[in-house]
Amino acid sequence: MDHDDPDTDDTVAGSAPDPKIIGQLVGCEYRSMVIRQLQVTVEWQQTEWLDLAVCRPTGTATRDDCRGCPVRAPCLTAALVLDDHANWRGGLNPAQRQALWNRLEHTFHQLRDQDFMQLDRLVDGHSYG
Repeated sequence: MDHDDPDTDDTVAGSAPDPKIIGQLVGCEYRSMVIRQLQVTVEWQQTEWLDLAVCRPTGTATRDDCRGCPVRAPCLTAALVLDDHANWRGGLNPAQRQALWNRLEHTFHQLRDQDFMQLDRLVDGHSYG
């Protein structure tokens, strides 16, 4: 491998990755994993739903826009995963989305802990139920 060849260099122009961007990506991946583990089946990653959003023409949603929007579920799920700070997404404001996220994450942790306890019982040779 030739370290002087820019085509083989792992960094862009010799700079290190931005830690803030890396942190955001890790946070997004964590939130996405929690949503998947809770078996939320909303198709939020297929962005075709964006074309159907009531707020699409203006780019800014209101509570009233969200009430009648046909894509509330994928919008809300995407807003949760992306930690979107917009005023309205999926019918909820930022505080409501944060409260919902906190409940989802709490549920995820409870389920994960139950899975670990069952695994411990299996490893120890105890039955579980």
